[in-house]
Order: sequence, then C-alpha cells, then structure tokens
Amino acid sequence: MNPFTLQPASSARLFLNWEKLWPRPYDKREADPYTRTRVILMNGTEFENVWFSHQFSRSVGDNELRRQLALLRRSEQQQQKLLTHLKPADETALEHTIGYEQLAVDLTAHLAQRVSSPDIKGALDFALLEDFDHLYRYADYLDAATGEKAEDLVGRYTEIMPGRPTIAH
Repeated sequence: MNPFTLQPASSARLFLNWEKLWPRPYDKREADPYTRTRVILMNGTEFENVWFSHQFSRSVGDNELRRQLALLRRSEQQQQKLLTHLKPADETALEHTIGYEQLAVDLTAHLAQRVSSPDIKGALDFALLEDFDHLYRYADYLDAATGEKAEDLVGRYTEIMPGRPTIAH
C-alpha cells in the first residue's frame, strides 16, 4: 500500500455509527495479555494524535484547514472511544495498570535493544529497571489487596520479580 497513491475517503465514511462505537469487550480472563497491551498502546496513540491535532489546530490561521482538521479529529476521537470500549467493565484500575506496566517493560526493552548510542541505551536500561520496579510493586499490591497473582494477568510473558528496597526498608 502506497499512501501517496491512495484517494482520501469521503468525510461521511470517517464517522462510525453508535453500534460500531460499542464493540464487545475482550474477556479479561481469556484474552491473551498482549491483546490488552495492544488496546492500551493504540488507545494512547489515538489520544496523543487527537491531542496533537487539537494543539496544531490552535496554531493554524486558515479556517478551512481548521475545519478539515476538526473533521479528522472527530473521526480519530471515535476511534479512540472504540478502543476504550474494548476494555471490559470488570477490569479494575489496578489490573489495567499492570497491563500498562507490562507494555512499558516490553516497549522499553525493545527500544533498548535497538538503539546504537551508549548514552541512550543507558537511559533506557535505567527506565527499564524503573518499569520492572513499578510492575513488581503493582503486582505486590494486587496480591495483597485481592490475592490474585499478576503473573496470570501478564500471561507469564513478562517476569515479575522483587524490586529494589525503598527508603522505608
């Protein structure tokens, strides 16, 4: 697919109807943990896209361009809502946060493996330690609060190990 040869869709095709905005959410007990992380990643991507478009629109003086940006932003807001509705209502904020930290660990590790600058790699390695630390602390809190094991949430794809001691230790 070459984006330079594609014709733009009509603005009427950009918008979703109400039924499509409410998809069936994934089952948190049966879905693969990477399904959850993909939903979290794409939701964040769409949010950032809408936010950037809004800020960009504020700096544009051409009203016709601002109208076109507003139409596109509305479509992207609907995409973000659709992704938000994929998250099940019975998934707690803590379970969602553990999925977010799993995503952070995986993305940071992926970037750290591919960067060539030793300074940037060092910064990413430090960030990775922080991400693992957060993942462990949230997992520990989940265990203390509900008795559930976070290893089941992350599908044992991401190792959850004890973090470094805090100042309280």
